Amino acid sequence: MNSKYLAFVMVAAAAAGMAGCNGGDDESSMPAPPTLSSTVVDRMGRAGVNTALTAPFVADTTAASAIKDDYNSASNPTLWKALFTPMIAFNLAILDSLDRNCGNQLLAGPAGAGRYNTLAGVLADDQLYVNTASRICTQYLGVEANAVVVANNDCGGRTPLYDTIDTTYSVVALGALTGAGDAVNIDADGTASLDDFPFLDDPN
Repeated sequence: MNSKYLAFVMVAAAAAGMAGCNGGDDESSMPAPPTLSSTVVDRMGRAGVNTALTAPFVADTTAASAIKDDYNSASNPTLWKALFTPMIAFNLAILDSLDRNCGNQLLAGPAGAGRYNTLAGVLADDQLYVNTASRICTQYLGVEANAVVVANNDCGGRTPLYDTIDTTYSVVALGALTGAGDAVNIDADGTASLDDFPFLDDPN
């Protein structure tokens, strides 16, 4: 064996031993695990609800961000409807006018106060619902739609392949599961997968 190589191996071994003796493997020298915060920083049950319905027309970006942060940090689902139904209903009224046909939004009531409260309450409950008895899984908001006025037997939930924003826009503007959109059909950097982990493409 080359003497220089042997000397290198011996030095490396000695260094490794010194590191071990200096507490590299001693649990008492390991840092304590971080304390996890109980503050929720984001929630994403239904895509687009926070973006499109809490502060979409607030010109002050700082104020708009604060409203969205309040929405994201609300960790008690039993309070979501009370906290966010009024502001969501207000913005639903504006979005209902996009097709110049006020009142055709999903669950819109008679003209007057409270017209948009029903849909606002449904959307404020920012959770995904899944019909585990169904083997048909092609429609985002399928279970929610079936519970109101759009009959279907879809399992609901959402996969990385669903265009959830288009469905959200269709519901709030047209009262249907399809028909409106943002004209973005695929991420510019690739396509998500249902088969290859981690399923989603690299972050932008």
